[in-house]
Amino acid sequence: MKKVMQMGKLMDTMRQIILLIATLIFVTAVLVAPSSAAANANIVITDVTPTDLSPGDIKEVTLTLKNQGGRDARHITLNFQNNDHIALIGSSTVYISSINAWCSKDIPITIKADDELPNGAYAIPIAVTFEEYHFDVSGGYKTDRMPSTNITIVFHVVGTTTLEVADVATDPPELREESENNNITVLIENSGSAKARSVSLRMDPPSPFVEAYSGSTSGFTEEIEARSSHSFLFALDIEDGAEEGSYTISLTIKYIGEDAHIFSQKKSITLKISPQADFLVGEVTTDPAVITRGKTFRMNVPVKNIGNKDAKSVKVILKTKSYFTGAKTDYLGDIEVGADKIATFELEADRDTIPDNYENDLKLVWKEGDERLDTIKSFSLVVVSNEGAGEGLNESFISLAGLGFFVASLTGTFVYFKKKKE
Repeated sequence: MKKVMQMGKLMDTMRQIILLIATLIFVTAVLVAPSSAAANANIVITDVTPTDLSPGDIKEVTLTLKNQGGRDARHITLNFQNNDHIALIGSSTVYISSINAWCSKDIPITIKADDELPNGAYAIPIAVTFEEYHFDVSGGYKTDRMPSTNITIVFHVVGTTTLEVADVATDPPELREESENNNITVLIENSGSAKARSVSLRMDPPSPFVEAYSGSTSGFTEEIEARSSHSFLFALDIEDGAEEGSYTISLTIKYIGEDAHIFSQKKSITLKISPQADFLVGEVTTDPAVITRGKTFRMNVPVKNIGNKDAKSVKVILKTKSYFTGAKTDYLGDIEVGADKIATFELEADRDTIPDNYENDLKLVWKEGDERLDTIKSFSLVVVSNEGAGEGLNESFISLAGLGFFVASLTGTFVYFKKKKE
């Protein structure tokens, strides 16, 4: 019986404790809620994403605005102040109609950082103005103008230097055995956001390539700016008896980057020694002579073997814009040294074809022993408007085109005989 009484007293004590805790919670809620509800509206920025930039960046940034007050905020205006290096693209003023009490809203802005901006932190001050909307027991709902406040957002800028081989060009375009003073142009591009200073480029050509007497295998430039490029020119001879094919040539790039650090990196390029058969694309003609959109036409492309070896089983593949449809492959068979054949294509210019001068590629594929070889040649194709091809303008256009073909033919003949003489 005594134990039962003790248990009852314990239960009563626990009930009193629970009641006391509940009372405290209720009193706290009663006291705090009116205080919070009465707090003035207060606009702050709680998050900025992202805050990391690179020099030259144009980036969309999200600002998270929050009303840290118990009253609604209306007619909110953010006035972004000037910064010499980082600024908004577009208007420097952002307007938000309202943010309710204790609520947040994401605001997108676009930021532009200057090119080659030194590493560091850059601040943008923001002047914030807004009105407070609340209920007044004496006068109903009211809107009060609040004092202007200042907020600062900070961006961290870190630049990088990235040097890559962007392009390789040769003069002449086709490299052949026992040729001298072949110019090799290597385009180095800085795709990074910081400049590279004191840039040197050295190539180490393997046999059958050797440094030309009149050229060099190294180059230097004082700097390559961010998002810019520089061409390095080299000259190579090709040994007698060199076999056709592709050869890898090692490159070494050295430069001074950010914080005066010296960097060295290895790259490579590929040079191709072409077979002895070579092709010259002559003057392209069409029937009709004037091409307009929506029309079918025949195109004749003369192909001549200007090399010193016969080309076997020659196939010509036309690579044009999608505006031109039709049969784009022609088989020419064997083409002996000095001989020429005409590749013919039946095409149609799409109705949406815009009048313009279109650059097209001609891929020639032929057989050299057991190996299939190919090369790309380019030519242009002119499409004129239907109005420009009218009866009044057509004759003059054809006359000018004929004159152009005549001049081009003379020029091509001169270049051809000059090559043969060399």
